[in-house]
Amino acid sequence: MRERLLLLVGLAVLVGAALYAARERARQAPLVVQPSIPFPHKTHVDAGLTCTTCHATADSQSFAGLPAVRDCLDCHAAVGADTPLLAQVTPQLEQAASRKEELPWKQVYQVPAHVYFSHQRHVTLARLDCEVCHGQVKKLTSPVVRQDVAISMERCVTCHQQQRVTADCLACHR
Repeated sequence: MRERLLLLVGLAVLVGAALYAARERARQAPLVVQPSIPFPHKTHVDAGLTCTTCHATADSQSFAGLPAVRDCLDCHAAVGADTPLLAQVTPQLEQAASRKEELPWKQVYQVPAHVYFSHQRHVTLARLDCEVCHGQVKKLTSPVVRQDVAISMERCVTCHQQQRVTADCLACHR
């Protein structure tokens, strides 16, 4: 009887480990999305904008934030550029603003629900450049549709160890 119980417990542990490993592999696969509007990060960076110009709360909150439609329209009006891309995007922005809606941005970089991640800690305290986690986003001439850098627990733990900061499970897992 005892051998049977041990066999069942062992089998349950193996199944659980296999399911966890499969979930981790699936989560690490690049998430591909269709963008709501064409957004070239490179154009904005070349114009002198920083990441926190549009992701305004990255240095003050856990969530980096996304630009409001009104912010996009105001900035584009101030720049006064007349490009084919702006001619394509401006009506979409104006339509969303008239309906008092925000753009349906698609989140590409995300951590599991049980993981706590603070942009503020990483941007302000650790002084990490956004590229450490987000890759070469600044050079993209098209919208972000997949992760340039895979977000995984292994990668985070390795970085924490290299930076000599806590790798305690409870620092991130809630």
